[in-house]
Amino acid sequence: MPPRTRRQSPERRDAAIRKHLPKAREYWSKWPSYLAEGDLCQAGEKAWGAVAQLTKAVATHRGWQHSDHDRLREVIRELAEERDERREAISRGLTSADVLHGNFYEVFLDRYQTELALNDTTLLIEALWAELPDEYTGGASFAEWFESEE
Repeated sequence: MPPRTRRQSPERRDAAIRKHLPKAREYWSKWPSYLAEGDLCQAGEKAWGAVAQLTKAVATHRGWQHSDHDRLREVIRELAEERDERREAISRGLTSADVLHGNFYEVFLDRYQTELALNDTTLLIEALWAELPDEYTGGASFAEWFESEE
């Protein structure tokens, strides 16, 4: 079942998407330095933040609600259902992003587990990015877009 819809004018929708993308870049840019410092909690939380911001951008584009963590998960699960070719990557990425977010509060992952979860989260980031139209992505992958403006 698709997520609940949200009504917005095309202009407001565009502005919201353009607000979420720089935040996703900002959060994604921070996790490697936290990981290098050994701050696994912050590394994971920044990756979760990037996932949340990209999910909000995709949900906004689709006119779906994204007001809380449950709505974000609902959006990602719906995308996994729609994209059979990417279903496993999206589902594993969501699980890993959730684990990283939980680690921020409970501190249960070691470095190896954190790195594995970050790898899976990277696949989710790319899958979310692929859901956005070229007017936002320039036709580039997330990695290409991310590297192009640093």
